[in-house]
Amino acid sequence: MTKQIRLIGEHPDNTHPFGKWLAAKDIPDSDTKCHRELTESIEVDDELIEWMARKIIDHHYTQFRIDRLKEKYGSLGFPQYAEQHRKLPIADKVKKGNATEVLLTDYLQTTQRKEFIKVFKLKYNPNVDQAIKGDDTLMVDLFEENGNEKIKIYLGESKFRKTPSKAVIGDITDSLSKDMLPLSYTFLVEEIAKTDEPLARKLDDYIVQDIKDRGDLIYAGLLLSNTDTSEKVETHLSSDNPNLVFISVGIDDPEGFIESVFVKAEELIANPDLL
Repeated sequence: MTKQIRLIGEHPDNTHPFGKWLAAKDIPDSDTKCHRELTESIEVDDELIEWMARKIIDHHYTQFRIDRLKEKYGSLGFPQYAEQHRKLPIADKVKKGNATEVLLTDYLQTTQRKEFIKVFKLKYNPNVDQAIKGDDTLMVDLFEENGNEKIKIYLGESKFRKTPSKAVIGDITDSLSKDMLPLSYTFLVEEIAKTDEPLARKLDDYIVQDIKDRGDLIYAGLLLSNTDTSEKVETHLSSDNPNLVFISVGIDDPEGFIESVFVKAEELIANPDLL
């Protein structure tokens, strides 16, 4: 078993969109490097674009808002109503940042074959064309093992670049250094409390530093960029964090992919009966 599998799980097979689209290679790890390389197995197609667009919508819109859009669809003034309650960003930089957050969050749940406890913070952004502060990805796995309750936390940092660089690789690893703790754990607990207070109380009893000290705080960095990404990461990745996996996603046209995904997401929001 590779260190990458031990920390974040196995890459899915081709029955899942991630496995169909991306091939994985776990590069042999060292004291300063644990890298999973993801590269395209197939060209981006309409099916993949729509799958990712629906993920984008799931992360940005509450079910209440989707239901209201469906109720209002076809009525006079629907375009103005949809624009008033727009949650998808228009700013290019924010689109790219949000999309990589979505990729990382959903990839980790896919490799672990489970839904984690989480809050989609993009739903709570009051200014959709500004990046929201806080952890890019923060998820909690609460489970039983040998009759005992166990907890793991997954903390992630994700970035998009048209071309990969030493600087952005350093930015990601610096954000996930061995001393880093989640910024948004209290926010997650308090949001969970709105719908499931018993679960929130359980989470609230845990001390994050204790979880980290047991080795159960897992760190994941993700860089989405062009086909040179893996090579750049291999050259420049150096981290003091033994619990960090760096995921490089190198695709042929990363900018075109993000733009196509948001065009499709806007199309679905404009026709919410398709959701």
